[in-house]
Amino acid sequence: IGEVRGSEKPDEVVVVGAHLDSWDLAQGTTDNGTGSCVVLETARTVAKLAKAGSPPKRTIRFCLFSGEEQGLWGSRKYVEKYKEELPKHSLAIVHDTGTGKVTGFGLEGRTYLKDQMEGELAVLKGLDGWKGLTARGIGGGTDHYPFHTAGVPGFACNQDMDEYRLTHHTQSDTFDKAKEPNLIQGAQVMAVTAVRIANLPELLPRKKAD
Repeated sequence: IGEVRGSEKPDEVVVVGAHLDSWDLAQGTTDNGTGSCVVLETARTVAKLAKAGSPPKRTIRFCLFSGEEQGLWGSRKYVEKYKEELPKHSLAIVHDTGTGKVTGFGLEGRTYLKDQMEGELAVLKGLDGWKGLTARGIGGGTDHYPFHTAGVPGFACNQDMDEYRLTHHTQSDTFDKAKEPNLIQGAQVMAVTAVRIANLPELLPRKKAD
């Protein structure tokens, strides 16, 4: 865990995450070395902006969870450990579907956020691969979900599959499968999303998901 402290509301948090552990048959590149890489590059970008005089208003926290493959243990324990602080968590976003471009985020039924989120992310229109938000997400398959079930808006990236179903959890999930241009695009999406939400006047609203 690392973070760039907020300049105005440091006790309020946006989480950017991926999982550091991988399946044990190969190098775990697309599941989830690529996601971990994107989170680290997002952290580097946000930190560079902060050092240049443009820190986020809220704290952006970067998490490489462990134990995802065994049942989301890292993110579940984060939610358990920081239970009292979760009301001040605005958003958690996770990159965990391989080396394909990020096409958007699944809202996990929090469709009341669609208009607000689309307004904040309008700057991504025209970015190669970006399509926007969808009502549903990938459900409980990755580390955004413990946040979602605890009441924090938690979204996983929607991504182009890009052979993901042929590589992850297999002996062919090796370093040569990583595609640098797509990972740069993913870091662009994650950095823009994290900073835009961190700089909102208020925390994202919370209502019951559809």
